[in-house]
Amino acid sequence: MNSSTLVFRAFREGDDVPVLQFLNERAGAKCSVNEWAWLFPPERDGRAIVVGERNGEVAAVCAGTPLRVAMDGREWAAVKLQKIVSSGIDDAGRIFDHCIDAFRSNGRFALAIAILESGARISSGFDGAPRPRFSVLVREQPIAGHNRRLLYRAEPARDWEPRLDELWQRTRKSYPVAVVRDADYALRRFAAHPTIHHHRFIVFPRLSNRAVAFAAFSIDGDRYRWLDLVWDHDHPGGLELLAHISGRLVRQLGGVGEEMWLAGDDEAHSVLARRGFCPDETSPTPLVAARSLSPELDATVFVEDAYMTLADAEGIVS
Repeated sequence: MNSSTLVFRAFREGDDVPVLQFLNERAGAKCSVNEWAWLFPPERDGRAIVVGERNGEVAAVCAGTPLRVAMDGREWAAVKLQKIVSSGIDDAGRIFDHCIDAFRSNGRFALAIAILESGARISSGFDGAPRPRFSVLVREQPIAGHNRRLLYRAEPARDWEPRLDELWQRTRKSYPVAVVRDADYALRRFAAHPTIHHHRFIVFPRLSNRAVAFAAFSIDGDRYRWLDLVWDHDHPGGLELLAHISGRLVRQLGGVGEEMWLAGDDEAHSVLARRGFCPDETSPTPLVAARSLSPELDATVFVEDAYMTLADAEGIVS
C-alpha cells in the first residue's frame, strides 16, 4: 500500500479523542469534548461519521448529524454534514465522496444536506449547484405591535415539550419541505446544549391550551438571535407576541439588536417587517446544498423550497 493512500473506515467507539484532536488542529474554531458529545451523540445505528487514515493517523473526517426531513408528504431519514475536515484539498473531496457512497449503500439515509460557506472546498458533488437561500433580518428598535398580540399568552417551553408534536403536525402544511421540528428535535437541538442557554417560548391563545407558535433564542455578543421558529399561519398575533418578547428580552439582557435568518416563509417576513425587522444586505450568507441518496427523492426540491432558520444554518462547512 502506498504511504500516501487514504484508508476510509466507519467511526468506532474510542475515536473521540484522536478525531476531536485532529479537528481542532485543522479547523479554526475549537470544539470542546462536551460540544462534540452534543453534536455527535451515540446513535442506535452508529454515529454518521467516516474517518480517513493515512499511515494509521487520522487525516480526514466527514461527520454528520441524523435528522428527519419532511418532503413529498412523507418523513425521510436525512443526515446533515457538519464537519468535513482534511489535511488537504484532495482528501476533502475524497472523504466526502466516500461518505456519500457509504450512506447510500447502507440505505440508512435518503438525503444528505450541507450548509456551505461561500467558496467552500466541497462545492461539487451535490445535486445541482449549491445556492444562497437565507435572508438575514435584523431589528435595532422594535415597532409597537398590533393589539392582536394581547389575545395570546406565552410560557417558557420545557426541555421535553410534547406540545411541540401537536404543533408540528398542525403546522406542517405551511412547511411541506423542512427539517421536522417536533419535541425530539427541540430536546436534542436546544435543551441539551452543554454551554449555551437557549430561551424557548411556546405561545397559546389566551383561552386555549393548543400551542400556536414556538421560538428559540440565544444571545451572541450584543445580538439577540432568533434560532428557530414554528408558527401557525392562522395566528399572526402569536408571532407578534414572540417579536414583542424578543424585543423586551434584548433590552433586559443589554443587547443592541436582534438577528434572524429565514428561508421559505414569506408570511413570517411580512409579519416581522411590520414589527421593525428589515433585511441586512451586508451579511454574507451561506449556500444550501443537498445530495439525494434515494432514487425516490429529488434533492433539488430541498435546496429550492426548504423552510430554514438559523438553527439549520449552524454547522457551516468551510
